[in-house]
Amino acid sequence: MVSFTNDDAKTAPVLAMTGDAGGGPAGGDGALRREDGDGGAPPEASRLVIVVDDDRSIVEGLALLLEAWGYDVLTALSLNELAQRLPQAPGRPGLVLADHFLPAGGTGAQAVEMVRAHVGATVPALILTGDTMPERQVEAAAMGCRLLHKPVQIGPLKDMVDTLMNGAG
Repeated sequence: MVSFTNDDAKTAPVLAMTGDAGGGPAGGDGALRREDGDGGAPPEASRLVIVVDDDRSIVEGLALLLEAWGYDVLTALSLNELAQRLPQAPGRPGLVLADHFLPAGGTGAQAVEMVRAHVGATVPALILTGDTMPERQVEAAAMGCRLLHKPVQIGPLKDMVDTLMNGAG
């Protein structure tokens, strides 16, 4: 299991989840939505983050963190699931956050391409991976994506998400 850590290298309490298939915080449809507004962002600014990872506990942990930071979240555990859920997205995605290695030989780059094709525009993206080979950085850069290596620390993740969502990335 991949863990997220805070700046003090303590495991984040939100990741004490088991990752069982019992619905969890993502609910039955995997989509999490805020009902208390967007924290003052302009109406045209998207607060939607698409999270794609084959590990349910990682998806649920990321969704909880992102919601706590004020973002709307749509989750998927595979490229097939992403293709099914994208048409139901509650708005235009502002960020794709995807694991590099996905089921059935899929990749985070393919998830990013799928979201961009669906939207018809470039959407900022962040690829997460435990693979530290230089090729991963080259691949991410070629697609205009940022890359973070696992285990991901919460502080740098929040900084990167906020930067990309605010168009400064």
